[in-house]
Amino acid sequence: MNITQFHILTEQLFNSVELFLDNFAQEHDVDIDYETNGNVITISFPNGSKIIVNTQEPLYQVWLATSKQGYHFDYHDQQWICNRSDQTFDTIFSEAVKEQAS
Repeated sequence: MNITQFHILTEQLFNSVELFLDNFAQEHDVDIDYETNGNVITISFPNGSKIIVNTQEPLYQVWLATSKQGYHFDYHDQQWICNRSDQTFDTIFSEAVKEQAS
């Protein structure tokens, strides 16, 4: 992977995060605020908890920080995969949103 490919992939991921949050908030009637600033998305929930998604360009990774722990994702086989659990970003992220939104 090169830096251009990384930027394309992370832009797609950030777009999917924003779409997921918009749909989740509407379906579950919950107020989720998010702000994208450069390579960081900060997501705030009504209970005061936060989720942070950011890119790590030198490592070609995406990092996810939830109220429980942090995760590092590498891009393999068309997906962002956690380098410890082998779970996808989508799986871990959606579970974290469900938990922190309740």
